[in-house]
Amino acid sequence: MSGFQLSNDAPTAYSDFAIHIMAPWTDDLIMQGLCKDGNRVLDLACGTGFVADRVNQVSNAKCDVVGVDVNAAMLDVARRNAFIEWHLASAAALPFVDGSFDVVLCQQGLQFFPDRGAAMKEIARVLKPGGRVSLNVWGALHRQVFHSAFVDGISIFLGAEAKATFDTAFSLNTVDSLRGLASEAGLQNIRIRFEQRTMRHPSAAELADGFMRATPLAGHFGALPAEKRNAFAVYVSERLCDYVDDSGLAAPMENHFLTATR
Repeated sequence: MSGFQLSNDAPTAYSDFAIHIMAPWTDDLIMQGLCKDGNRVLDLACGTGFVADRVNQVSNAKCDVVGVDVNAAMLDVARRNAFIEWHLASAAALPFVDGSFDVVLCQQGLQFFPDRGAAMKEIARVLKPGGRVSLNVWGALHRQVFHSAFVDGISIFLGAEAKATFDTAFSLNTVDSLRGLASEAGLQNIRIRFEQRTMRHPSAAELADGFMRATPLAGHFGALPAEKRNAFAVYVSERLCDYVDDSGLAAPMENHFLTATR
């Protein structure tokens, strides 16, 4: 299957580092879904299950949660939670009948789908009438302090082709593009909200190294000599020196939320 594919130890690093970057936004994503007792909730592009694992805790409800992802290795990590139903499937061909869910959640997934329009139509199809979708995507790269330094480091140490791996992550970054996808899928009551927040980590260098190991470039990075890997982390850290306080890295980030109903 295509999509955001991780293998070997990358899914574990994803749990440790990539999720750390997304964590400041997760609870809002869930709360905007307005999950209620008895709801059936789909976590689309669930990855290692971070959102799915938190649905009932954050919403203070008892929901039936289902996770779907295109990456088998990520699902292998997610399946540590046996109380959630996990599926390996494409977002453009969900294995559920029409009207299967009250809520669909999708954290940082829509921009990676090869056919975004088909995926949004699938979201609408599997929602019950009146069902709710809550999703988020990153703002433009130039508004992401950590990722800007990180991607520039990739260009220097791994080359322009490797840098292009991250183009998609920040490519769905305007109100019009988001609203258009939801509207064309037949969704209603569409609301888009921009949020800027601070992403924290004790060490910028440690985060740079760990996050690299949580990406599709993990194998290429691991093949570099140790001094090159260390130099990459130092480069990113030095780029971020103006965003370090007494607790470590404090980097501003921008996220775009979308909510809608069927």
